[in-house]
Amino acid sequence: MLDRRSFIIASGLTALASTRALGANDTLRIGVIGAGGRMRSLLDAADKAGPNQIVAVSDVYGPHRDAVKERSNGLATTHLDYREVLEKDVDAVIIASPDHWHVRMAADALAAGKDVYLEKPVTHTLEEGATLTHAVRSTKQILQCGMQQRSWTHFRDAVDMIQGGSLGRITQVRTYWWQNYAHSWGQKPADPQALDWKLWLGAAPDQPFTQEKFKNWRWFWNFGGGAMTDLFTHWIDVVHWAMKADQPHAAQMLADKYV
Repeated sequence: MLDRRSFIIASGLTALASTRALGANDTLRIGVIGAGGRMRSLLDAADKAGPNQIVAVSDVYGPHRDAVKERSNGLATTHLDYREVLEKDVDAVIIASPDHWHVRMAADALAAGKDVYLEKPVTHTLEEGATLTHAVRSTKQILQCGMQQRSWTHFRDAVDMIQGGSLGRITQVRTYWWQNYAHSWGQKPADPQALDWKLWLGAAPDQPFTQEKFKNWRWFWNFGGGAMTDLFTHWIDVVHWAMKADQPHAAQMLADKYV
């Protein structure tokens, strides 16, 4: 039984092999960009989906690079700068960096002739959408966004039911997510000596390193968009899909903060 990540990766590896005539025994050569916890889950799913070889890995944190190299049986080359991964003979790259790096990394990968699997949200800001769209349409490469709900059968059944008209005219859509984030997800403190903090910041404003910013970057506007872009992106995508609409006529949100 494939887990939720396996569903999306299974289809993703097929799409990302678009530039090659892959046979049953062919191995997809993968470049890894951003090798933290999310990438570990994606690579677990990729192993279930089909034969692949990690050729190169880039991360600004040394232990992350080392873990992926070990996973590749020592075959993957390790790099601080993600652009060095794009110079390698890889068919596709999987990008799981913090959000503020997504568009730059994806655009560079597409320009380098690599297919891309990009974690959601694909952009950090609304304005970046035009940049990414142009980057995709300027090449023949495929970019796939990590929206695993698109592959879950109960979502697909619901969309078919709505679009088939059995529920009649839909006048309102409400979405919910019940989740309480664990502090730092139980991770051990990062070693600042093994981290290139300045490179991790990238185009974000210069600021001192803190464990909280490095571990919980989603809660800082310089790097992420909180639960709205981490989780709500999934549900609004399903709404757009089911309603065949890119924009709502009206939207209302009620929220509170519980400590």
